[in-house]
Amino acid sequence: MVRYSLPLKFLDGPRVSALLAPLAKPLKASMGNTIFVRLRDQTAIGRSIELSQTLRGVSSSLIRLVHGTIVLIAAVLASIPVRVVAAEPSEPSVIATGDFNGDGIADIVESTGQDGDVAGPQLLVVLLGRADGTFGRVDSRIPLGGDPRAIVVGDFNRDGNADVIVGDGDGTLLEFAGDGRGNLVPLGKVATLGSVVSITAGHFTRGHNLDLVVSDAESNAALVLLGNGDGSFRQTWAFELPQRGMEFHLATADFNRDGLADIVITSEDHEGDYEVMLGNGNGTFSYAPQLSHLRDPNSYCPT
Repeated sequence: MVRYSLPLKFLDGPRVSALLAPLAKPLKASMGNTIFVRLRDQTAIGRSIELSQTLRGVSSSLIRLVHGTIVLIAAVLASIPVRVVAAEPSEPSVIATGDFNGDGIADIVESTGQDGDVAGPQLLVVLLGRADGTFGRVDSRIPLGGDPRAIVVGDFNRDGNADVIVGDGDGTLLEFAGDGRGNLVPLGKVATLGSVVSITAGHFTRGHNLDLVVSDAESNAALVLLGNGDGSFRQTWAFELPQRGMEFHLATADFNRDGLADIVITSEDHEGDYEVMLGNGNGTFSYAPQLSHLRDPNSYCPT
């Protein structure tokens, strides 16, 4: 795949410099006199287009939305267009584990392209684990959206079987009920948000139903959906994420041993930092600075 590059000497415009200049020094040391920027998600495409429109003499823009890492390569010469392209991934977009046939052996659920086409609609595939460590694919082709971003596994309808919820980049949450034999049955939309970056499940109340919390980059919020025990959910609360314009990933665990699931918030852009939100037992959470780690003490903290 041909990639256009931005010569470092052209990093002179204020808006271009703000985005690219911090990366120039380390990349120049390892790559020589050109630079390209990897953007991890489609929410960054809007910023890429905005950047392309500020570059003087740009003749055109070509947007290619595919799965995998999106690469923005900008050139400020009049004869070179700005293009957003992507490297083709060799691995599934999203993947999770669970016991889908009740044999006590971990199985895999993943998204994959139809007939190997990573740019088109995706399929949900179950791979059943065997005792020897190998996997066998279940003969099913369950359609997904075009940009699956997260998968979470749990018994959301309390029938004893592992179910699956898939979050798409457009904000759609799709639910699939497990039948206990390795098959997944589409149940439709659970909710529609602005976007989906990360999903995690846990018991956020004293009840027995599994609940969800979803990271939404579009609204810069984490949204709590309490489970009704029948596979349906109701949105009850939301809290602001640490910084707009970034992707935040969520995980749950009981950090203070009170029997309630708590949330930890992380981002690839702030390696080593994490923020912990303790569950209050009613589907809301409170920031726990004593359990969090922020290198910058003046960083924003959720409240």
